[in-house]
Amino acid sequence: MSSGPIHNIQELPPDQRIVSGRQYRSFLYYVALIAFWTSNLYFVVRLALCFSATDQNWRIWATLLVEAILADASRRDQQLTVSAGQASHSQPRKRLRLHGTDHLPQVDVLVPCCGEPVDVILDTVRAACAMDYPTSKFRVLVMDDGASSALEAAISVLRRDMSHLFYHTRGKQSGKVFAKAGNLNYALFSLQEKIRPEFCVIFDADSIPMPEFLRATLPHLLQSPEIALLTTRQYFYNLPAGDPLSQSRLHFYTCENAELDRCGLARDAGSGAVFRRQAIIDAGGYPTYSFSEDWQLSLVLQGLDQRTIQIQEPLQYGLVPTSLDGHIAQRNRWHIGHSQQLRVFFPPTNRTLPRHLQWTIAWNGLSILGGGLRVSGGFYLAVFQVASTWAYGLVQCAYTAFESTPFSRLENTWLAGAHLHAIARFHLLSSRPKGSFVTGSSANSWNRTATPSFLQKLYHNLWHNGIAYSIILLLATLSSMLLAVHSAVTSPEPDRLWRLLTTIAWPPMLHICYLSVVSYWAPISYLLNAPRYRARNDGLTRSQSGVVLPTPAIQQGVLPRETAPVGFYRRCMAVTLVLGGLVVGGLVL
Repeated sequence: MSSGPIHNIQELPPDQRIVSGRQYRSFLYYVALIAFWTSNLYFVVRLALCFSATDQNWRIWATLLVEAILADASRRDQQLTVSAGQASHSQPRKRLRLHGTDHLPQVDVLVPCCGEPVDVILDTVRAACAMDYPTSKFRVLVMDDGASSALEAAISVLRRDMSHLFYHTRGKQSGKVFAKAGNLNYALFSLQEKIRPEFCVIFDADSIPMPEFLRATLPHLLQSPEIALLTTRQYFYNLPAGDPLSQSRLHFYTCENAELDRCGLARDAGSGAVFRRQAIIDAGGYPTYSFSEDWQLSLVLQGLDQRTIQIQEPLQYGLVPTSLDGHIAQRNRWHIGHSQQLRVFFPPTNRTLPRHLQWTIAWNGLSILGGGLRVSGGFYLAVFQVASTWAYGLVQCAYTAFESTPFSRLENTWLAGAHLHAIARFHLLSSRPKGSFVTGSSANSWNRTATPSFLQKLYHNLWHNGIAYSIILLLATLSSMLLAVHSAVTSPEPDRLWRLLTTIAWPPMLHICYLSVVSYWAPISYLLNAPRYRARNDGLTRSQSGVVLPTPAIQQGVLPRETAPVGFYRRCMAVTLVLGGLVVGGLVL
């Protein structure tokens, strides 16, 4: 029985800037465990108190519902951390490199495109062709669903020096909803019928791979045959300072997907994915029931007991939409894609007293006996619940080497209304997207070159992009908080502190108000001080071989901090002071 080829795979020292947060892993696990079960206990007690309340009204249940919804995001993160394990499983994924030129697997690099600027596509193509890998062992296939004659001609010129580069088109497919999934399936099932590579790589048209991409990703698949797909974190070279719209998706990559990776359940984020071709063929190719074909592919593979992983190395750099319109449209597309997942379900006591009365009497007695403890006990439990939730958020932040911020899972929640509107419009009014969904396509309104006037832009951002609604909701939230404070302060002296601590200063409610204000402020901040996006060429430099790559400053800038930012310590101090003040208030009460 012959064994498979032996590959020269070496392990590189871990990048200390990337793994610096790993020292908090065990602490993060136990804090998550405490926060998760504290939250469970808190809501059981809250539910019991709601049922036993003398004055039953809708506000009690509405408040509980809002608490539960807002707490769910943190609970999901906490549960994921607990599921992923603690110190014994906390080693970061190794940095591996595949050396040599013998016995290397055949790879096809697929670059699907549809209407993006030709120069953007060509920069990606050149970088893909120049990757450190024998040209006889990989092909670069440009899959053009825009049928661009200019792109075809440019590829023909490049082929003179890059014989492993090929251009393919199915004709114009930009009007089709699932064109990208179909484009990729066309490559998998048709173009690769004669030459069947062992692995495939997907790059978006605007994602520039680093030279070491293949030698850094393939070793993970070669060493672990049970892994079907590897996804790489996406980095960007045109992000504005501070990333006010959270376009880098730090929480997803460093918290959510990093935990899923520990379980072998990472989600494919699209560009930079490397997979075993046969595993995708056996899964039926890319799913075409949703715009988010990459995410759905991960779920399908995991349902077939295939492992999917993520690596954090900076191996590709892409572009983010440079306008609020583009950002909203991109997020709307993702949410419409998730809504389409539903398509998978379609074709294709005493003998003299009744038992319930016995329970009523018994519960009434317990309620009277416990009346003096209900508010104080519930209050301290609420403080502990919020404290543990913040502790988890802050430790999670440290664990990611301060790349993410506490509760960053809730980033872009101000877009919920826009997402619901887009989903409803898509499913009820039209089954086709309104315009192209390609990030860099010239067909997208947010990529047009015409410069609107200040008033036109203000009107557009306020109403079309929904910032006016965020202003209204922010003012409503702040007004409600001031009204609650005024109502408590003007109440009779004996009840003043009690009313304050059981309304606006009730820890979970105060926490909700904080999250709401932070969320609604994000788009307003954008309006008041719009970020400046780096011009594409300013973030790129040409190497000696003529390949365009991100500048050293960009590559250095994507690496996480080695020390905590000042804002982290400010949050720690503020949370400690607020919760400490609430505890003192509870003791006085």
